Amino acid sequence: MSESKQGLSGSRVMVIDACDFDRFPVGGQLTTIKQLIAVFGSRLALVGVSTEDGPVGQWTKKMLDGVEFDFFSFGRLDPTIRKPWIPRRVSAYLRLKRYKREILSLGLGAAFVIAPEVMLAIKGWGIRIAYTFPGVENPLTMPRYAIGKWFAGPFEAALFSALAKHSELIMAAADQRAIQAMKDRSQGLLAHRPIISSPTLVDTRIFNLNRMQESNDGPVLVTCGRLNLVKGWDLVFDAFLKVRSEIPSARLYFVGDGEDRGKLEARIGAAGAGDSVFITGFLESREVARRLNSAHLFLLGSHREGWPTALVEALACGLPAVVTDVSGASSLVEEGRNGFIAKDRDTTQFARKIIAALNLACPNPTSLQIGSRYSLEGWKANLSELWEPLR
Repeated sequence: MSESKQGLSGSRVMVIDACDFDRFPVGGQLTTIKQLIAVFGSRLALVGVSTEDGPVGQWTKKMLDGVEFDFFSFGRLDPTIRKPWIPRRVSAYLRLKRYKREILSLGLGAAFVIAPEVMLAIKGWGIRIAYTFPGVENPLTMPRYAIGKWFAGPFEAALFSALAKHSELIMAAADQRAIQAMKDRSQGLLAHRPIISSPTLVDTRIFNLNRMQESNDGPVLVTCGRLNLVKGWDLVFDAFLKVRSEIPSARLYFVGDGEDRGKLEARIGAAGAGDSVFITGFLESREVARRLNSAHLFLLGSHREGWPTALVEALACGLPAVVTDVSGASSLVEEGRNGFIAKDRDTTQFARKIIAALNLACPNPTSLQIGSRYSLEGWKANLSELWEPLR
């Protein structure tokens, strides 16, 4: 073994995902991976993509928050291209297949996976796999590419089969109701496999109660996440317009970015709402926390979630919330105490709940209590107990 290869041999488990482990792509999936990195550190070897210049197809080193990691890039992506010609799921699958030998050359026999296309690509590699569903709905039922709907059924069936045969541990960022619904869809493949509910956690060193100085400019509403159809930005925006007609001083901040930013900007312009609706673009975690601490209410309009990361972060900052009835909502929002759950995607109903929620306490003691249940403390011990390679 060469000297350079020996220098790369300290990690025990790979984390494989089509992300850069730092800023791309924004969302709960990356947040979960960064939390895994935070608790296990350089024991992990990172297999992902590059968004800057650097070697592709070989093991190198990558610095994250002052810690050096073994890193393998299986592709270089331009983060400014929001909808590439070849879907990113497809390109990730193909590139992983291409670089199987090079990835396995580090000699690691276990991988932590959080994306279905990755699971399908590495299922025959002969390594131990722990898989976490970032959400238990079929991602191709609401795809970015219309053609994806044609492959939704076979895609999910292939994933269930791969998990049944090749995974040691299965977890899901979802509640038990949603997990059981997924197991029912598996046509028996996962019927007898334990799937552990693994709620998204929050780094309370960053997301905590640290209120900014209050202003008298009116209530501030905030929603965080990727600007795409699944996240339901249209419901939040349309409901806010109704709220603004009753509370003209209200302001709404979309914290995030995504492929639908242009559509949202057009809607803002057409409604003449440029003085009350704002898009921040991508923000680092500490800046997101600052935005939450300067708001009075958190909104979530998603069609589906696994366990809503942004909502947990908002609760940890003491915000009440109005949310759609996604997985995890009933565990995180207590009706009338720290917010409301909209059972239907009705704009008027959502707006009414927003107005009602503005009368709730902020900071909200119920939100703070619930948010504290999902801190990172203790996760390392729990995950290590569940899966031997991480002990």
